[in-house]
Order: sequence, then structure tokens, then C-alpha cells
Amino acid sequence: MQRAPFVRRPRPGRFIARLLAPLIFIAIAVAVALIVSSAISGRHPASHRSQAVARRLPPYWTVRPDDTLGDISAKTGLSVAQLEAYNPAVNPFALSPGERLNLWAHPPQPAKPKSKPGPMFWTVKSGESFGSIAASTRIDITTLEQLNPNLKPSSLQPGDRVRLRH
Repeated sequence: MQRAPFVRRPRPGRFIARLLAPLIFIAIAVAVALIVSSAISGRHPASHRSQAVARRLPPYWTVRPDDTLGDISAKTGLSVAQLEAYNPAVNPFALSPGERLNLWAHPPQPAKPKSKPGPMFWTVKSGESFGSIAASTRIDITTLEQLNPNLKPSSLQPGDRVRLRH
């Protein structure tokens, strides 16, 4: 009796595996390419973490010896462009130790100088003297005389202008 030759029948699982293996490989390659390209362009989830860290930073960074904007950027998670935007008056090539760099809060605007209250000149009315003007404006009479060396207190006329401040 002669035996029939052994014929191997393909298993259904191997057929599917051979068909899907190249597709799985292509999908993994595309996923890796997307992750690498998004990390380079800054859209990687890690960049979102650095922005979250930046929100919890103190308002200022005190420059240490040998610090550069690149070093500070790496330590704080802010970009060099952000550091330059927050500190427009700072020369990025000449940071000095002890200098304070703004990290997130905008620095307070300098207070505008307040103008001195009251008028700068007093127009003399009939019957007024240096003494009555000094009493009305609460300015010392000697100060009025120093501010108005060309006016004589005894010869004030209505319409004269008396300087009250510098």
C-alpha cells in the first residue's frame, strides 16, 4: 500500500498574518514619522507640558554668572523668543549677573509724573498783595518773592501775573 504524499494545507491564520504584516509595518512607520515631524515643528505634546510649566514659573529670573538666554530658556521651558518679548529692554548678548528677567508677568508701567496741583500763575486783582496771594495759595511769601524777582511787592497792579511755582 502506497501512502499519499503529505500535502500541507495553509492555515487561515498564517494567510491573514502574511497579508497584514506589511500593512502593520507601514502603519508603524507612518506613526513614527508623524511623531518625529511634530516634535520638530513644536506640536509635540511635550511642548504643551512646557507651556503648562511656564504658567507656574515665578515672575522673574535672576541671572546667574554665565547664564545665556538659551540656558534660561532650557531651564524655564520658555522659548528664547518669548524671553526676548517679555524683556525688550534687555540686551540678550550682555546679560549681567543679578539682572532680573521677566518670565511671564508684564512689568508694571512706570508711574507718570504727576503735575503739580494748582495754577502756575496768579493774575492780580484789585486790592491784592503778595501777602494775600500767599495766604490764598498757601505758598510762603518769601517763595513768591524768589519766584518773582522782577515784581516789587509794593507796586503790584491789577492784571500783573505772579508766578506760583517753577
